[in-house]
Amino acid sequence: MNIVRTQISFEAAHRLYDVATYSEACRTCLHGHSYKVAVECSCDKLNDAGMVVDFKLLKEIIKETIEDKYDHSCILRECDPLKDAIVKECRKVHVVEANPTAEWMAQLFASDIDAALAANGLSNIHVQRLGVQETENNIAIWCRDDLGPNWIGGEA
Repeated sequence: MNIVRTQISFEAAHRLYDVATYSEACRTCLHGHSYKVAVECSCDKLNDAGMVVDFKLLKEIIKETIEDKYDHSCILRECDPLKDAIVKECRKVHVVEANPTAEWMAQLFASDIDAALAANGLSNIHVQRLGVQETENNIAIWCRDDLGPNWIGGEA
C-alpha cells in the first residue's frame, strides 16, 4: 500500500447541543475553531507517473470538498433552538442531524472526499485516515476498519 498525506485548514463555528456529557462551554455557547484537517490517501499501485496522486490535484479536491464548503461557516444540529435565528442572519450555515463534533466531521469528511475522488476518476484511491484537529491538543481521527490508529506525523 502507498500512502500520501496532505493538510488543509478552515475556520468554523459550531455548538454541541443537547448532550449532557459535553462541557458546559461546548453545550451552551456557539464557539469557533481553527480546524486543521489531515488526510491520508492510499492506493495499491502507483500511477504511470510513479505517484499515488498528484498532490496539487488532491489538494484541489479536498479544498473544493471541505475547505470551500465549511470555511467561515456555522455548523448546527437540526434540533438546536438557535438554528432558525442563525440561518436567518448568517450567510453560510450547515444544519446537520448529528452534533457537529470533530469525530462526526472526520467521518463525514472521509466519506465526502472518497466520493469526490471517485467523481474525479480516482476510484482506485481511498481515504485511509483523516484527522480533524480543533485545538492545539485535541484531534479526532477516523481510520478504515483494517487500519490501526497510528498517525503519521503527529498533529493533524
